[in-house]
Amino acid sequence: MNANKIIVSVGYTGHDPYHGEFAPETPAGTVKRKAMHQFGLEESAGDQYVLAFQGTHLDDHTKLGDLRRSPLDLVLLLKKPQEKGHGR
Repeated sequence: MNANKIIVSVGYTGHDPYHGEFAPETPAGTVKRKAMHQFGLEESAGDQYVLAFQGTHLDDHTKLGDLRRSPLDLVLLLKKPQEKGHGR
């Protein structure tokens, strides 16, 4: 492992986890897009999904380094209709 990288694992129901290494300044949205691609989800549907860390939804602009964890276990979730950003 590169000491300057954060190891990330993203889970999504019914799929093997997405694994990657990212710089601490990488935004969560970048990880979300890469995970969605691996899971076969359309990038244009990105505003309908959110990454969660320990039950908290992450803003796409949140830097991975702000979470102060490696490895970092995230979950990709489909947003509920009432959540901000769904269906925009």
